[in-house]
Amino acid sequence: MRAGVVAVPSRAPGRMGLIALAFLFMLLSERVHADEIDRLLAAVNGRIITSGDLNLARNLNTLVLLGKETKNPALQGEIDRLVDLELMKQELENFASIDEDPMRTEARLLEMRNAYAEIGGLPALLRWLGLQESELVSYLRLQDSILQFVNFRFRPFASVTPEEIQNYYQTKLIPQLKVAGAPLPALDEVSSKIEEILKEEKVNALLDQWMTSLRKDSRIEYFLGAPSVSALEEP
Repeated sequence: MRAGVVAVPSRAPGRMGLIALAFLFMLLSERVHADEIDRLLAAVNGRIITSGDLNLARNLNTLVLLGKETKNPALQGEIDRLVDLELMKQELENFASIDEDPMRTEARLLEMRNAYAEIGGLPALLRWLGLQESELVSYLRLQDSILQFVNFRFRPFASVTPEEIQNYYQTKLIPQLKVAGAPLPALDEVSSKIEEILKEEKVNALLDQWMTSLRKDSRIEYFLGAPSVSALEEP
């Protein structure tokens, strides 16, 4: 899944991530709770993206992704992600084949409740970040819808041949294992995992191509030149 659209973590934060979370919330509290004018950042086919949307996305990602190694993007990169997300939302509105299953969202929410229980619980963290649980639920539902869309739209075309698996095994996996001094498995022991890796790479490539085309066919305006907007950059 393309990170630029929306991140879907495979598991809840581990213990070290939870310890880091407690410190990070203390460091971010001043920024999270600061009153700020809701400035215009971009418009996508007439729908605006504001600094309030940016702060909401930052806070949700802090909650959902902590415990996984991430890089802090520049402001332009963050807004580009919000633009991609808005484009995806608009596409989902016209796509009737998404199988919405509330149980998947509830399962992820339960996983987060259990994971954050040892540092005060999910409700306390939501309050610290200035979020409502309904905002988190909506975000998790959106993540699930995007994942279902990508699987339906692109995965059937991401086929992997035996030759590609063999090539990955010989040119990438074996050299990496030799450098690490790890045992060298037989091809048939790792072929299914290699196929999964290659399929994900192809799905991401197809998604990137589609998003590039979608951007070209959309009306996107940025408003980064104003000094008031530039002030949103982190010091």
